[in-house]
Amino acid sequence: MLRKEMVGEDTLIIDFGGRVRALSSTIIGGGLRELTHVIFHRVDPDFNEPDPTRYAESLLEKLKLPRKSSAVFLTAVDVVKEHIELEVDSPTKIALVASVGLSHGASIRTRGSGERPGTINILLFVEKPLADRALIDLAGVVSGVKAIALADLALSRGYNLGRVYATITDALVIASRMDSEDREFYAGPATPIGSEAAKLVYEAMISAGLKGMGVEERFRNIFGVDLSWVAEAAAKIYRRAPIPSLSEAEVEREVETELRELLRDPNIWALALAARNLDWHGLAGTLPELSRDEYLSDSKKILADELLGITLALYINGWKALFAYYWIDSAKEGFEEFGDKPMFMDDILASLIGSILSKIYDRHLGR
Repeated sequence: MLRKEMVGEDTLIIDFGGRVRALSSTIIGGGLRELTHVIFHRVDPDFNEPDPTRYAESLLEKLKLPRKSSAVFLTAVDVVKEHIELEVDSPTKIALVASVGLSHGASIRTRGSGERPGTINILLFVEKPLADRALIDLAGVVSGVKAIALADLALSRGYNLGRVYATITDALVIASRMDSEDREFYAGPATPIGSEAAKLVYEAMISAGLKGMGVEERFRNIFGVDLSWVAEAAAKIYRRAPIPSLSEAEVEREVETELRELLRDPNIWALALAARNLDWHGLAGTLPELSRDEYLSDSKKILADELLGITLALYINGWKALFAYYWIDSAKEGFEEFGDKPMFMDDILASLIGSILSKIYDRHLGR
């Protein structure tokens, strides 16, 4: 259906085999227009070209492709090795080609510049001719599904910035054949074409996200801190009840080892995700019977944060972990590390650190 050509190690060319009607948000080939080619081109992660349009024009000149009928995607993703291709044949042939880079996420509370190219680029091609308004329908479908997939991947820019719904330099091409007869005038979520396109986009986003995120990045997105933060915070807390033969540096190393082992357990992630989602709902003001202002002021109406902390502690190391969590939770105001943590996640972090320290005390002091 689409002809694909790799050029060197940084360029993927999609040839439609003729002119197609397209709706595009790319820097070249943007708007409603006719296209013959779409180019995915990899740039350096620190790419900061002051005139990206001219850069793309130079690329087309080098590739000997037409300026007026080509669209260019720029990304830091390895487009040759890591692009995604998906296709469905029913009710009509629909093909998706995408490069998914999830860095530099955007949330409704952030303002981002497009200075870096970690971006989500999606080409969606429908074999059946679509009216212009159907192309716009599909653009809405793609944008909505992309946001849902990013929410399901639990991507975040920070505690008080909300969920990520896009990256700051996303681009999109929706294309279809140009025959004037038998066109589809609608392609929204209720149509067979819109429904199948949604499935393709969601599958591409989730598979790329899961493949591209390691434990460290996933931990940072969900817990809001790095693994090293947990080890360092635990070492500072340990100063208040040290073991003479065990140094803070040794505790840091043991905490990180214990933490990595715990993160092999999906139950740990499940409780953390519960807290993270509750914090997102609290920040949005959508937690029933709790206003956004009450959430931000850490209202005493809420006990569920402590219940999550208790559950996590008991699961990790029983009553010893529970008492260690109480110890840290009651003294959190004295630890600056917890000062900016939101209502639910601060209890998860206090419980996690207390539980790990309780296991270290067990090991070195005997059960």
